[in-house]
Amino acid sequence: MKKKELCLKTKRMLIQPMSDHEIENLMAATTSDELRSAYGEMLSGCKSDPENRIWYAPWKMALKNDHTYIGDLGFKGPVKDNAVEIGYGVLSEQEGKGYTTEAVQALTQWAFGSTEVVFVEAETELNNKASQRVLEKCGFTPDGEGKEGPRFVLEKPLANWMAIYMLFGISIGTSLGSSFGNPAIGISLGLCVGLSIGAALDASAKKERRKLLELRRNRGQK
Repeated sequence: MKKKELCLKTKRMLIQPMSDHEIENLMAATTSDELRSAYGEMLSGCKSDPENRIWYAPWKMALKNDHTYIGDLGFKGPVKDNAVEIGYGVLSEQEGKGYTTEAVQALTQWAFGSTEVVFVEAETELNNKASQRVLEKCGFTPDGEGKEGPRFVLEKPLANWMAIYMLFGISIGTSLGSSFGNPAIGISLGLCVGLSIGAALDASAKKERRKLLELRRNRGQK
């Protein structure tokens, strides 16, 4: 059976990682030496580290209605210290239409689907206000200075284990209570157990996040 191709669907676009052949074609069509070099590095990463290919490959942004290519985005290598860095670009004639914001939102949410990814980072040139506005619209916040200029970061939301296990406890308690002919007691017991488990998991998750934030803060001060 043919493996299903990865494709993110937004309101207006289809976003898919490029094949090696597509990257080579993009390099051939690119007039900018800087961009050609960047695509070359991405292609090299795809070939040298196939297990982590998805974190090197550019993802093409195409309009849903006619599959027109309008730009690309992607990550600058695999997960390191629970973080990945995102980069993006849209064709000049497609600027100002919100496509980049839409694509960055989709790809960051996809990245957060990985248990390893807690932070998505991005750097912009100092005077690239348009790029900075894209990041701000996507919820990124300033995070000091990087090699290219201002650095921004988006943190993965913590799961609300309390709410999840409260509902789970009510569901189990209702079933058990019904089997013993007393749904009310079952719901009460299930709710108590669910809240206890959820509270413990919430506390553990917050403790782990504080640890990661502290490590990040210390790395930034070096």
